[in-house]
Amino acid sequence: WTVADLGCGTGWATATLAPHVGRVIGVDFSQAMLKAAGRRTEGLPNVELRKGTLEALPIEAGCCDGALLLLVLAYVAQPAPVVREMARVLKPGGRAVIVDLLQHDREDFRRQMGQEHLGFGAPDLTRLLGEAGLTTVRCQELPPEPEAKGPALVLATATRPGQPSHSRHEGEQNA
Repeated sequence: WTVADLGCGTGWATATLAPHVGRVIGVDFSQAMLKAAGRRTEGLPNVELRKGTLEALPIEAGCCDGALLLLVLAYVAQPAPVVREMARVLKPGGRAVIVDLLQHDREDFRRQMGQEHLGFGAPDLTRLLGEAGLTTVRCQELPPEPEAKGPALVLATATRPGQPSHSRHEGEQNA
């Protein structure tokens, strides 16, 4: 699989995914974050780091089996173009995964973290993914850890319509 880690930051997820997939493309706008991600992924030959915006990804259309937005969407002013770009880079049958803050009312937390949004509810994410042309949308609230200081999280997944261009081995499950 080729997986895009959109808003990869310091590359934690990129490095964690690398041993389990064929290729990981990490994208971030911050040169400092990409430098940190480069240090973290040094020696991983299947990782590519690219500088670019989430609204105009430096990734070819239809080349990714999976795309991730992990704790990123709350930081962007306009989430819809970002989710459309996520959908654009997916192959038919490709999977989109978003993990972000669940909708909350902690304005102080939002300001402190420099976020644009007070999280997202399942209806918000369902609408965003659907408007981007993705189907089979599923959303699930993730309970916070007892010691967590921030709001709870929400997980959303969706699929780009169409048949995958690669075959799966019998018994292999979707990622």
